[in-house]
Amino acid sequence: MPGQGHLSILVTRSALLCAFGCALLLGGCGKKESSNGGGQVIAHVGPDDVTIQELENEFRLANIPSDKRNDAVTRQGLNEILTRKFLARQAMTAKIDREPTIQLDILRNKEQILARTLVQRNLSASVSSLGQADTNQYIAAHPLQFAKRVVFTTEEIRVPAEAVTPALGEATKNMKTLAEIETKLRAMNIAFQRASGQLDSINLPPPLVAQLQAKKSDDVFLTRVGASGLFFKIVDERAAPLGAQDSEKLAKEMLAQEKLRAANEETARDVKGFAKFEGDYARIMADFPPKADTPPKADASAK
Repeated sequence: MPGQGHLSILVTRSALLCAFGCALLLGGCGKKESSNGGGQVIAHVGPDDVTIQELENEFRLANIPSDKRNDAVTRQGLNEILTRKFLARQAMTAKIDREPTIQLDILRNKEQILARTLVQRNLSASVSSLGQADTNQYIAAHPLQFAKRVVFTTEEIRVPAEAVTPALGEATKNMKTLAEIETKLRAMNIAFQRASGQLDSINLPPPLVAQLQAKKSDDVFLTRVGASGLFFKIVDERAAPLGAQDSEKLAKEMLAQEKLRAANEETARDVKGFAKFEGDYARIMADFPPKADTPPKADASAK
């Protein structure tokens, strides 16, 4: 009996042979309509049709523009569709589609596609309604992202986020150089990486920008950035105001993000109005929906 790896090869070969054989039917079915009303049929794999709409959707999902859809690209797209349909038919013959977990996965995928599409369409409509006055007002209200943007050049030491503990803060609070901190990290057996970097006021809370601008020459800061803890010193500070075109583009992106957050909060409130829980789940979900996430507060402090 062949092993699992050999079986996988056999299935793949069978699928490819079937896809190749079915591709030979392309010339004779260009005018036929799909039996399920799905559009012009261009190929078959067993009892299943492949329509021109399915092939065009394959191109859409792969972000292939019309001027790049040559014979080789078309062949690849069709082979992928044919192979997928062939294996899906085999799975249904084996009744895999009736397994409870598979049915739940299919339902989940369907719900995700529908929900994501609705959110994207609503957001697109909301953003497209923004006028010049909206972007101008946003730019004026956020000077550190636009006219008064500042870029800080830093020398850094990165450590794992879990290493940023009160004990580490206490051990390094009086240190004035990164070299001292390196020595302490080695003594505490904490892994670290030394690097140079930049901090952009576009991405920083205004109170932190003010704190960095009021720094002393020997101040060392400690904060969390993603999955890392970060010790850093400011070695340079320069004004970097955005031009009108870049400002407008960034303002629209930021407004879109704000609208998305607002839409998510509104959806959470709507869901709360419709949601009901049974048994102990009413207790578990007593605080449903959770409060919307707020931007992480930069926990930077001068050592």
